[in-house]
Amino acid sequence: MSSPEQFVLMVNAVILICAYFVIYPCFAGSDQNHLAINDLIANACALLVVGLNFWGSGERFDLLITEVGWFGFTVVTFLLMELPLFVWYARRHQLFRSNDE
Repeated sequence: MSSPEQFVLMVNAVILICAYFVIYPCFAGSDQNHLAINDLIANACALLVVGLNFWGSGERFDLLITEVGWFGFTVVTFLLMELPLFVWYARRHQLFRSNDE
């Protein structure tokens, strides 16, 4: 890896692809509660992998407008990368349909 930022982005991408295309359809389906729990687990996995690599290193990550530590960079980039996947998944599995339909 050429930079710590690329490492974190790759970890996030791999976890999100596995989550949204393999794990969530099998274990969450259209259940919002299961999806939220699985998403917390996915985010925790990303934090665990990145934390094992950068805990105590003092490494700073460029977040375009400021520099942050590994924890902040991982959480912010995970959420930004996840947003389009979540919108796609929510539409595909009709997560927010009303009960009247």
